[in-house]
Amino acid sequence: MQFYPLVVSQITDETSLAKSYTFRAEKKYQTELQYQAGQFLTLRLPWEDSFLDRCYSLSSSPDESEWTITVKRVEDGRISNYINDTLQVGDIVDIAPPSGRFIATQEEHAMCLFAAGSGITPIISIIKHTLHNSQRHIALFYANRNEKQTIFLQQLKELAHAHPDRFQCHFHYSADQGRVNENTINHFVHENIHQDFFICGPAPFMDLTENALLKLGVADKAIFVERFVSDTETKNDNVHAASDITSFKATLDGQVHTVPYLADKTLLESMLADGLKPAYFCQKAKCGMCMVKKTTGEVVMRNSDILSDNDIAHGRILLCQSLPLDDNIHVDCDND
Repeated sequence: MQFYPLVVSQITDETSLAKSYTFRAEKKYQTELQYQAGQFLTLRLPWEDSFLDRCYSLSSSPDESEWTITVKRVEDGRISNYINDTLQVGDIVDIAPPSGRFIATQEEHAMCLFAAGSGITPIISIIKHTLHNSQRHIALFYANRNEKQTIFLQQLKELAHAHPDRFQCHFHYSADQGRVNENTINHFVHENIHQDFFICGPAPFMDLTENALLKLGVADKAIFVERFVSDTETKNDNVHAASDITSFKATLDGQVHTVPYLADKTLLESMLADGLKPAYFCQKAKCGMCMVKKTTGEVVMRNSDILSDNDIAHGRILLCQSLPLDDNIHVDCDND
């Protein structure tokens, strides 16, 4: 993973718990740092005698010619609190190029976005870019405890005022309206199930929303969920591949490849060794970039926390965490 030195050029207080950090890059790095709305940056920051990497979604839009992330304090969070407490204008941070699949499709039909808390970060990037570059209609459901802790409250109100015919913004405050539940989701969506749905926020909120949409009849392929998992999550190093596996099949860019399997290595490691280049990024089960669909065979994953129950039910696995348990494995990298 290549990192580039970016300079903190601006810090903005969004709420008492969240700040936005804007970075400036030297001209020679700007091509490598181009991004799509909804993608994330990976920051490498010092921690004790080593470094920790963290993925943070970009809250800026590609139209703004800047790189801005928004970081909310997390109880016992190491890097989120380190950033909020210590990062200052003028500091240099090592940052990997933008990545991520949580991006708008090229379709022109309506979009329905669900965010909770700091999950608004990639969502507002998608909103700004879509309003600026298309005529698509957007509906946003944004849940927070109260108005005071609502990140980008004023920006969203201004966008709604500037695009009254195309952008509907609904704020849900649990302190006044109770926690979001399935009925809340159903009422907001109503019968408008033929559109693209984007979800980002705490895991329980995302699971609830995704399941509610599926029950309403929304197609699985029309639901996009952004999940990040801290590298403090557990990893099971006691799982192993079956000892007699020699190869597996992988569909990539429309071609079926027979991939030699490297003993006790992940499927991703074996594919890379064979010269194949599936989508991947962190290799630590944090970003979900290497999620693919397993069509046959069985695997065991060292860490699958980033996958939802719906992902698992549809046969999705992480290449960077998967070890084969039989010789009938076929993964489809073109259909995640």
